[in-house]
Amino acid sequence: MPVPSHSNIRTLQEKGELTEAVSLCRRVLLDRPSDNQTIALLGVLYAQQEDYEQALVCLERIGPSESIDNAETLTDIAAIHLLLQDYPPALALLDRAITLAPDYALAQARRGLVLMKQWQFADAKVAFGSALLKCPGNQQAALHINSARCALYLGENEAALTHVEQARELGGSQREQWLSVAVDSHIALNDWENAEAAIYQALEAGIAELKAVKLLALVLAAQDKQGQAAHRLRKALKKYPDDLDLILQLAALARVQGHHGEAMRYLQQALKLEPENASLWAQLAQLGQRHFNELTAQAAAEKAMALTEQETGLVRAEALVAMASVDEDQAENYYRQALAQVPGYVPACLGLGHLMLQWGRIDEAVALFEGVATNHPVAGYGALINARRFPEDPEILAKIEKIAYLPSLQGSVSSSLLFDLAAAWEHLKDYPKAFAFVTEANNASRKLLPYRACDHRKHCVVLRRTFTRSYLESNKEYGNPSTLPTFVLGMPRSGTTLVEQILGGHPEIYVAGEIAVLSKVIQSLNAWERHIGSGKHYPECVPDLTPEQIQFYAKEVLDELRQYDPDAKHIVDKLPHNFEHIGLIRLLFPNAPIIHVQREPRDVAISNYFVDYQAKFGGMGFAYDLTDIGDQLLDHQALMRHWDHVLDKPLLTIHYENVVADTKGAARSILSYLELEWTDAVLAYQNLERAVKTASVWQVRQPIYQTSKEKWRCYEAFLQPLEEVLAKQLPDEADNSAGNLLPAGYFFHGMEHLKDNNLTQAEGVFTKILQQNPNHAAAMHMLGMVRYRQGQLRLAEEWVNLAIKNQPNHAAWYNNLSAIYRDLGLNPEALAAGQQAQKIKTRIKEVSGNENKL
Repeated sequence: MPVPSHSNIRTLQEKGELTEAVSLCRRVLLDRPSDNQTIALLGVLYAQQEDYEQALVCLERIGPSESIDNAETLTDIAAIHLLLQDYPPALALLDRAITLAPDYALAQARRGLVLMKQWQFADAKVAFGSALLKCPGNQQAALHINSARCALYLGENEAALTHVEQARELGGSQREQWLSVAVDSHIALNDWENAEAAIYQALEAGIAELKAVKLLALVLAAQDKQGQAAHRLRKALKKYPDDLDLILQLAALARVQGHHGEAMRYLQQALKLEPENASLWAQLAQLGQRHFNELTAQAAAEKAMALTEQETGLVRAEALVAMASVDEDQAENYYRQALAQVPGYVPACLGLGHLMLQWGRIDEAVALFEGVATNHPVAGYGALINARRFPEDPEILAKIEKIAYLPSLQGSVSSSLLFDLAAAWEHLKDYPKAFAFVTEANNASRKLLPYRACDHRKHCVVLRRTFTRSYLESNKEYGNPSTLPTFVLGMPRSGTTLVEQILGGHPEIYVAGEIAVLSKVIQSLNAWERHIGSGKHYPECVPDLTPEQIQFYAKEVLDELRQYDPDAKHIVDKLPHNFEHIGLIRLLFPNAPIIHVQREPRDVAISNYFVDYQAKFGGMGFAYDLTDIGDQLLDHQALMRHWDHVLDKPLLTIHYENVVADTKGAARSILSYLELEWTDAVLAYQNLERAVKTASVWQVRQPIYQTSKEKWRCYEAFLQPLEEVLAKQLPDEADNSAGNLLPAGYFFHGMEHLKDNNLTQAEGVFTKILQQNPNHAAAMHMLGMVRYRQGQLRLAEEWVNLAIKNQPNHAAWYNNLSAIYRDLGLNPEALAAGQQAQKIKTRIKEVSGNENKL
């Protein structure tokens, strides 16, 4: 059998038939095992297949390239380095190849690709132009597409469209690529109509239907129409349910919109198609960890590690990074293992750098970020800005700005890059420019947020109406007297992290960070209310707590805190928004120390406005609009006035400005409040060896500085919307509950009466609950069951149906309704109610089963 020629192998390579091309290379090497030209070509094929381990083996077989004088071999060795993202040696090898063979078009083309990767778009365009002059016409389409990409970046949008048209005319295997670049060119010209027209023309012509649909979703999302984009993709998924890229684009779009549960479901759907895909498991792990689904994250990371146990290279590095994200204690070790697998691997460099930043190892973090910036400027400089190492070169800032305005699934702009630019220009003291960037960043983020200030205000009103002086007074004997739980709270960006760090220097205090122990209590309360079907949520459900439940939840919190340090006198939970839950703190722990940190409201506002919390959900949604920030500040002030009025044991209020001006005096006040002896160690807070994971991660590693005081004055000209809100004051809530207060756990008293068949007493309890809370669905159901036992079947049927109307997801209620219907002789209705109960049980079982799979 004749030995295959390199031209035949390259033909297969161009067609994408890589497996067959690899097979032919191996046949050649059986005959010529030391043929560097074939080994280099084989290495390129392996790298194109993402088999980076074998590609590296090929490089090792070739050895030093200084003595190689064959342009084709040098060009292929360079391609291996290019595909391994090792650009400097790739460029040096290509320069040597072109010196040896100036007319070798492939060397010029690959040189253009390397220059593109290094952001040298003008030089890359020249290289592609040289290649176009030398290569055959049937190979020019890809060069025109890459020339168009360079022209787009250089702002030469008309030239980009010209290259696209030439690529279109050449046709061939590049039709998907020219469609992509055509759309990109129209987008660059803000010509959305023609961008969509190009896609619809491709769809009508039957060209790359799936590619066209995905591009259409991108075009819609780039116009901030993420909802329409998701609709298009879901519609396509019905037709192509096994298309992995389609599912992953839907997952990405869900993440952009802040629909993280939906994103996880799409990743799980992708895993049904490819259950052995370690990369998908790694993605699921990191998504779960970022969005508080720790069990799913841990299981997914372990699965990724198991699948790659015998692997090396990129796939193993990705699994190691996923594992680092879920194992805080061993994170550094996992990141370093990932970098040993793939030196310079960007996710590992960034992850390790941020870990170093949290631990105060600033120089190590900066070195890692600078390494990233060499080949990935946007990611690297973004991380450096976060570490307060600002680029001074206007050209670098111009590059970041250009990328920030490239439309993507995120929308018409990249809000995260605009936040970076705002920070950089603030550092350069160009405050109008900084404010312009941060406002655009906030506006872009705000479009994707469901936050409504009026909902938060209603929630705060309910808090004040629930935790009244009379309620707390009547239940104070049930709480745990421990002073171990200690809370540092206040508005975000008010100085809570600084106070926490000062406390952390004391040997009798353990600072646990933002551990959110109260959030777990609240989640448990809401889960219980869903179970019993009251229709209530926290804080309205608090009066239903029995003394035993109050004691139970207090013990749960103490048990969790003791796991941090069994010998500490105080364990600190520093979650700023716990200012909303001071009533719950005092209910569970009447003696718990509470340190409230206050700061000039306008400084709080500006500090929040300039931070990218990436909060497309949850409690930080207020931070993207000055008016919303103002409303949050008013809510905070009204709540703090309320707590001051209703609490027996006072809390300690510390002013951030006083901490900065007289740190020692402020620290003495705090330790006196905590009844602790003075130690100078509290003044060396920046040297503490502990992780800081808040937005203040950089500041707390620095000595006290004065520049953050009255920073708002730099932006005074832009703060009118905030000032107008802050000029108002919310009315205080009057405490009118004393005469109407129900005993703690009153609902459960009624259940005990019903259990003991004390029907009159049970009826009285549930009737009184409904008088105070007409929407208490569980009380409706229980009153229905009282009527049932009293033989009042029609009244029983009315009350149970009313309960189901308010809370339709309780199987037991439908079963009870079925029994009532049977006793009424209404057998079809009884059967229907029983079937509905079974449907609910089946649905719950399916959901639980899906969760348990991970």
